[in-house]
Amino acid sequence: MNLRLKRILYGLVGSIILLFILFLAIRNPLLHWRMQKTESEIKQRTGAVLNIGSSSFSGFLSVSIKDISLLPSKGDTLMKADTLRIRISLWTLLKGTIRIKELYASGLNITITCRDSVCNYEEFLHVKPVSISTGERNYSIILMRILDRVYNFAPQLANLKDVSLIYRNDTLERIFKIKEFLSDENSLNGYAEDLLTHSIWKCKGRFSQVKKSFEVKIYSLERNKEKLPFTNELFGLSLGFDTIHIALSTYNWSNNLLTAQGKISLENLDIFHRKISDDTIRVTSASFNFSFNSGKSYLEIDRNSQATLGSISFHPIIRYSREKDKEYSINIKTDKIPSTDFFSSLPTGMFDEVLDISAKGTLQYSLNFQINTNQPDSLVFESVLKKEQFRISNFGKSNLLKMNGEFSHSIYEKDRLVRTFSVGYSNPYYTSLDSISPSFVNAVLTSEDGNFYYHTGFNEDAFRKSIISNFKAGRFVRGGSTISMQLVKNTFLNRKKTIARKAEEAILVWFIESNHLCSKKRMLEVYMNIIELGPGIYGIGEASDFYFKKKPIELTLAEGIFLASLLPHPKWFKYSFDTLGNLKPYLADYYKVVSDFMLKKNLITMEEYSQLKPFVVLKGASREMIIPSDTIPEDDGYEIDQ
Repeated sequence: MNLRLKRILYGLVGSIILLFILFLAIRNPLLHWRMQKTESEIKQRTGAVLNIGSSSFSGFLSVSIKDISLLPSKGDTLMKADTLRIRISLWTLLKGTIRIKELYASGLNITITCRDSVCNYEEFLHVKPVSISTGERNYSIILMRILDRVYNFAPQLANLKDVSLIYRNDTLERIFKIKEFLSDENSLNGYAEDLLTHSIWKCKGRFSQVKKSFEVKIYSLERNKEKLPFTNELFGLSLGFDTIHIALSTYNWSNNLLTAQGKISLENLDIFHRKISDDTIRVTSASFNFSFNSGKSYLEIDRNSQATLGSISFHPIIRYSREKDKEYSINIKTDKIPSTDFFSSLPTGMFDEVLDISAKGTLQYSLNFQINTNQPDSLVFESVLKKEQFRISNFGKSNLLKMNGEFSHSIYEKDRLVRTFSVGYSNPYYTSLDSISPSFVNAVLTSEDGNFYYHTGFNEDAFRKSIISNFKAGRFVRGGSTISMQLVKNTFLNRKKTIARKAEEAILVWFIESNHLCSKKRMLEVYMNIIELGPGIYGIGEASDFYFKKKPIELTLAEGIFLASLLPHPKWFKYSFDTLGNLKPYLADYYKVVSDFMLKKNLITMEEYSQLKPFVVLKGASREMIIPSDTIPEDDGYEIDQ
């Protein structure tokens, strides 16, 4: 080795040693400066106070922090820890990034409190995240950097002991204690205890910072006897399961395209939320193998994904794009499934009327939904449950044929039984369809479901228009229910507006209409005899007597249109009249809209149309109930579903 090369080598070694000595000399002051800056940033961004008792290097790249606490400006201490020890990766540090290789935590408490309407976490929910500079917004870069940071800050080696997650409100304290969590190069294992129920939850799996993948299974030793803590307290959601399996195989980013693959599966999921269902929903088995893509301006679950629910399997395509306008699309098409397997795969507590039905043939469901938020009128909605050689062999416990004969009908309001009456000739008010004035029947069909005799339970165009109207208004202003759907809701189901009830309503309508379990004429006859047309007034027989002291066949065109106008809000009938018993002027618009459609469809003559006036004469009990009122219910106008 020549002298010059030796000098260069000695110089490099000397420089490295000098830098090493310099790093050792200044690292603690730099650490203290970084801790103080962190405290200042948290105070500025959230108003909370971060207190650090002491911090020091306990090894070359290991930092030990003791006596840490995070105090919000309002409420109790959010976080407190006795000891945190962190070791970072030298290699990634030299490349300009930070990767936590090892984490040790002891005596860590994270406490969420809501007392006297003050929650100690609220100020953190409104903090804007530190921006990730990407120039023009690019979803793939943003997600890639978020994933990179998650993997860099999730330690490969972890040792957590006595970590407590605590929830407190005015009446309850819930403590979930992680007794132990260990992660190394090959596996991760941990267990925790719910101190309220003493149930033990375990997790096991693997995690790799380098390969950017993880796989974890979480399960309760009680095997679904206990519910996951905190979900009910924070979200009103009761959640329990035997096992949940979550995995991210890998993710890659190249040329503004992020791709990721993974899996979520579960066994015996029990879920209850009052907005979802009145009963606990049980999903025996479900899985989702997802293939996710993100470009510069779109997010997508692509066709390589596969979801299964029991024996039902499908490949969903879900996409959000902002390339020009904001666009959302959902495409689902299941495989052809044996009918009995299809029904038995549906969640219990949600489709109980059809779960034990046996049938031959196959079923296949497809959904196509697309909306451009700047052009909502172009919305696409197509929902089809297709059958092949379908034939019901056993109805099981279901009573889907009950409308064909006389049956008992119960009315509930807010879970309270109001009354029960017979739908049949043993009821003196029961009226056959042929004994009801065509004026009333046609007015109801015109205003509620103009295509009743032509659709198979669903009016996709009306439903599509309702979605468009609700989207434009930003709230619910218009429904898309057909008479078939209203009938099934009132005859078979409770009237609560839950997701489960709407889903069960849809499948019951399909059963009855697609398989001709009840004729259209009979369905309309039953509907006319159970609809609410006033306070405690059910069916056209009672309504004709209550308002006009007439039989249903004797109703005039003006009286029929008036009774049809009551269907959206039957208990508000008094607001339709002034103190003299005359119809208020705003109802003239309703009469005009309905009669225009009836004339267009040749349901009334031009003479009847020209002579029609928004005027009826109340008699009997209804007239006695009219009281002075200056209040007219807010009305956005009348829309007729045709």
